[in-house]
Amino acid sequence: MLRRIPSSLRGRILLSQLGLFAAILLGLGIFQSSILSGYLHDTTVDSITQPARTELEVLGPCFVRSARDLHRNAQVLARLLGSGNTGVKIVDREGAALADHAVGVPGAARPLQLSAATIQKLIASVPASSGRAASDRSRARCTPGSAHAGVGSRAQPPATATTSADDLVLVAVALGPRGGPVGYAILGRSPTGEEATTHRVRTIFAIGALAALIMSGLASLLLIGLALRPLRRVTTTAEEIAAGDLHRRSNVRSQDEVGRLGSAFDRMIGRLEEAFSRVTESEQRMRRFLADASHELRTPLTALRGTSQVLLRQSNDGRPEVAAAVRDIHQEAVRLSHLVDDLLTLNRLDADESLRPEQISLPAFVDDFADRYAEAWPDRRVEFDREAFEGARVWADPEALRRMLLNLVDNAAKYSSASSPITVTAEAGSEAIAIQVRDSGPGLSDEDRKHVFERFYRGSESRSRRTGGSGLGLAIVQALAERSAGSVSLDTAPGRGTTVSITLPTTGTTELQTTDLP
Repeated sequence: MLRRIPSSLRGRILLSQLGLFAAILLGLGIFQSSILSGYLHDTTVDSITQPARTELEVLGPCFVRSARDLHRNAQVLARLLGSGNTGVKIVDREGAALADHAVGVPGAARPLQLSAATIQKLIASVPASSGRAASDRSRARCTPGSAHAGVGSRAQPPATATTSADDLVLVAVALGPRGGPVGYAILGRSPTGEEATTHRVRTIFAIGALAALIMSGLASLLLIGLALRPLRRVTTTAEEIAAGDLHRRSNVRSQDEVGRLGSAFDRMIGRLEEAFSRVTESEQRMRRFLADASHELRTPLTALRGTSQVLLRQSNDGRPEVAAAVRDIHQEAVRLSHLVDDLLTLNRLDADESLRPEQISLPAFVDDFADRYAEAWPDRRVEFDREAFEGARVWADPEALRRMLLNLVDNAAKYSSASSPITVTAEAGSEAIAIQVRDSGPGLSDEDRKHVFERFYRGSESRSRRTGGSGLGLAIVQALAERSAGSVSLDTAPGRGTTVSITLPTTGTTELQTTDLP
C-alpha cells in the first residue's frame, strides 16, 4: 500500500503538502533555536557581568587605584567577584595571572584553565576609552571616615568584553582608571544550563512538530480524499467504459473543475455510445447482408459450376471460341464460389462463433493434406519438410488448421514464380509450434507488408483479380490464428520471397461451441 501512494494523485498531493509543512517547521525550528540560543547567551553574560559591575562600582575605586593595589588585593577581589558557578581569574595588563577563584562545588572546584592566546584575545577586545571612576571621587570615597561620601554619585560602570572559549562563557572586566586599566577580571561560567535549556526546548519543539505533522497528514489525507472522490468516480467510470460497458456514467454534479470535467466526460461518452451504436448496427446489417447474399449465391454458383463442367466435357463440336467461353465461365464460377466461402467464413468468425480445438498429430495431418490437395496446384511443386513435423503436435481445430494452411499455400502458388518450389516446414517449441509456408516469389514492399492482412487488400499489380485472389486469404488466416489462441507473422522483402508463420499452442482446453468452416 505504501509503495502505491507516490504513484497516485492523492499520494503526491499529500507528500507535497507534508514536505512543504515539514520544511516550514524545520525553518521555524532553526530560527527559534537561533533566537533562543542568542537570548540565553546574552542572559548568561548579563548574569555574570551585572554582579561584577555592582561590586566594582562600590569597591573598585579602593581596591584597584594602581597596579600595586591590584597585586595586593587580587585574591580578595577574586573572592568578591566569584561565586559557586562563576570562576574568576585576575590578570595584569600583560595577561599574567595574579589570583584565581575556582568554580564548582566544594571539593571539586577547579580554577579557570585558559590559554594565553584566549586571555590576550579577550583583554584586547575590552574598550580602552571607558571604565574608571573619577579620581577625585575615588580618593574621597576611600579616605578614612568617608565610607559614604560617594553615595549619590556612583562611578561609571567598568568596560567589559565577552567571548566563548574552552566550553566557557567568558567576560573580561577592566580594572583601574579610565583610559589606563591596571588589570582585568576574567569571569567564566559553563554554558551547561544554557545548553540544557536549548536542548529541552528543541526536544519539545521536535515532538510538537512531529505531532503536528502527523495530525496534519491525517487531516490532509481525509480532506484530499473528500476532494478527489468525484475524480475517483470519473476514473472508475472510465475504466468500466474501457472494459466495454458504454452505458456507465460518472454522474458527478458539482460546480468545481472536477464537476465540469465529469459532465463533459459524460456528454462525450454519450456521443461515443451513439456513434458506436450506429456503427454496430451498420456492421450488423452488413454482416446479415453478406451472409444472406453468400447463402443465396452458393446454390446458383454450384449449379453454374456443374453445368460449365458438363459443357466443357461436351464441347467437341469444333468451335474453339465456344469452348474458351465455357472455360472462362467455369473459372469465374469457381472464383466466385471461393469468394462466397471466404465471406461466409469471415462472417462466422465476426459473429464470435467458437472453434472446436483438439490434439492434432501433425505428421498424419500433413500427409492427409498433401494427398487431399495434390491436384489443387498441378503446375507447382509443394514440398513438405516431414522431418520438421516428426513427432510434433498442435492444439487447434482441424478444419481451421486445414483452412489456414490451404490459404497460405494457395496464396504462395498465386503470387510466386511457377519455377520456384513452395516449402511447408515447422519449428517446434515447448509450448507452441510455428508452421511456416515459404516461397521464392518477388516479396512484398514495406507498404504492402503493413496492409497485407487487411480484408480485400491487393497492393501490387500481381495481387489482382487476374490471379484469382480476392484479398481475403491472409485476413482469414489471421482471424483463425487469433481465434485459436495463436498468431501469424510475415517475413518478406522485395526480391527475397515471403515466409508466413502460424504460431499455435501445443496444449489447451476444448470449446463446446463450433464454427462450421465452408
